[in-house]
Amino acid sequence: MINLRNAVTAFLFNGANVLLIRHSANKLIAPNVWSGVGGHMEPHELNNPIEACYREIYEETGIPRDAIRSLELRYIIMRRSKNEIRQNYIYFGETSQLSVSQTDEGTLHWVPKAEMRQREYTKSFAAMLEHYENNPQNKGVYVGITGNDNGSLKMCWSRCEDFE
Repeated sequence: MINLRNAVTAFLFNGANVLLIRHSANKLIAPNVWSGVGGHMEPHELNNPIEACYREIYEETGIPRDAIRSLELRYIIMRRSKNEIRQNYIYFGETSQLSVSQTDEGTLHWVPKAEMRQREYTKSFAAMLEHYENNPQNKGVYVGITGNDNGSLKMCWSRCEDFE
């Protein structure tokens, strides 16, 4: 049987900086790696991931919804991990709020955007950030499907568009 795991992640920018979290060592998924802020979606949020994203941002950082501008869905990453299909909705936005409350999920850091990719991420997030960096002006939604290329990550990107 294959189960589903749905999550949201936000990369929030403040000028030339981006808010990242370094996950704690005791995390079940991706311990000690860097990420945007986020987490699992609640059952009532499955059809409204942006609401889950605002909730997770507030829970992990203390940044309220009204301090966030331009929160836009940019990526959906899907991967299989053993008997799970993991789907992550990834948003990019801006905030003017620099003060954040720390979380037990890890440690929050404002990192210069130019140094953003110099952190250790999961392989799929590293591929997504590389794609983002190479397509900064493209505001579309991209779906990334992970695959296996002789033991290495193979990421297939497709822009999600209306065909009518």
